[in-house]
Amino acid sequence: MHEIKDFIEIYRNRVEKSGLILEDEQVLPSDEVLYKVFGMLLNASCLRDELRFSTFRVCFLKDDSDFLESYIYAHSLKFEKPIPFTVGGLNKLAPAINPTMSYLCLDTSKEPYMLTGIIAAFTAWEQAVKGESSDGNRMPLVPNFYVKGPGEIDACFGEKTIVSYTFGKSELSRSDVFVNSYIAEELKTDSQVPAQESVNFLTRVLWQVDKYRHGGTIIIVPENGDWHKYLAVKYKLPCNYLFEDDKSMIDVSDKARGKEMSSYCTFISKLTTVDGAVVMTKDLKLIGFGAEILTDKMGKNIPPMKFLDSDDTVDTSKKFNDNGTRHRSGYRFAYVVDHSIVLICSQDGVMKAVTKHDDEVVVYNNISFSRD
Repeated sequence: MHEIKDFIEIYRNRVEKSGLILEDEQVLPSDEVLYKVFGMLLNASCLRDELRFSTFRVCFLKDDSDFLESYIYAHSLKFEKPIPFTVGGLNKLAPAINPTMSYLCLDTSKEPYMLTGIIAAFTAWEQAVKGESSDGNRMPLVPNFYVKGPGEIDACFGEKTIVSYTFGKSELSRSDVFVNSYIAEELKTDSQVPAQESVNFLTRVLWQVDKYRHGGTIIIVPENGDWHKYLAVKYKLPCNYLFEDDKSMIDVSDKARGKEMSSYCTFISKLTTVDGAVVMTKDLKLIGFGAEILTDKMGKNIPPMKFLDSDDTVDTSKKFNDNGTRHRSGYRFAYVVDHSIVLICSQDGVMKAVTKHDDEVVVYNNISFSRD
């Protein structure tokens, strides 16, 4: 029980200290309500419907709230008859909820709690089919729980994850790793791609990699350096950023460039589903994929490590050997290849960003990306 209490406490503190001026609909319910709701969702997360575990979101917004008026694509749909908030009820309804576009509305004003409707937040067709957001926020910015899988629940504010609960452990997320970190500094080093465009590109790619649930690694290397001797690239496929060639339309208009960006992001993200790493330069040019990190050429010594939490404090409980082969080889590569960046996504969606700073391998844990 104390694990859930800690999780809720972290959630409340982060929301209330976010600096946002919260409207009534954005204020979290009481701790007592959150405990009961979370417990029900935790039980529901472990049930399967037709051999599948469902993923869905539940929010506390009233289905007739005026708060939705500012969200052009958010539509409130009300059940003719409210559904009891039970494990069985959730198990039946959950498959109908697309967590990238919809919330189940939960009325906690009195017991028993009831599911009153669905908020369907759609966007333009082109963005919807590609899994991308349009300009601004698509999902209404309200507190919600995102059930991701058995024993895995994120506490969110809109689409942004505040804290993740995974099998009894709370993990704080950070979404600024490409903006305010050693990773951000390295991305700007010797890169001709505008900083914000680089951030947008990597955010989109990693968001899509997460959806594949295959896991993957992206290695970003400096244009010049000795990284070649530490990588065996199985499928060499040199490609300029945004497919820039004689057929490219990226200089025609912003809209055309946006289409090129979307296409290139999807192309790169899909390459991560092949065993091995995707290798790119800081200018986001593709070198190849299916790459193996040659750890036998790096020495056997464990590199000095620094694992950073969301507030940049050092987590001394984490060690090099706590992780699997994919992570350890990525750490070693970042250490021996100066100015490199390694982005690692586990099958369960946990992402890490790795680089070297002051002769230490710096690991940013549990990074997340909002698609604003």
